[in-house]
Amino acid sequence: MASQAILRRLKDIQASCPPKHTNTDAFVLANKATVGCENIEFFLTEIRPGGEAEEDIHSISEHAYFVISGRGLATVEGKEYAVEPDDCLYIPPGAKHGIKPIGREPLRFLVWMTPPSQ
Repeated sequence: MASQAILRRLKDIQASCPPKHTNTDAFVLANKATVGCENIEFFLTEIRPGGEAEEDIHSISEHAYFVISGRGLATVEGKEYAVEPDDCLYIPPGAKHGIKPIGREPLRFLVWMTPPSQ
């Protein structure tokens, strides 16, 4: 675990497209590999129109999405949630979930996960 504060700037972080995602950029802001934190993963995700985060299950991890911009449609255990800026969606451990943008602008949101995905 980190013993001091660590500042990371988004402009210095390389984006990647996570598994089971299309047309997506994800920026890892904090996890064990980047800052040494043991109990959380925190990242910024941007899904462009036509892309999606396919349904997935994280058996032991709680999730929270906080929408910064764009609109999206999230599915959790078969139930649909329309999300927009300033919405926070909690996803319990073991829940099948996915999300995609609605409309012409990218869906940009923060993701917290604890414990980190395995």
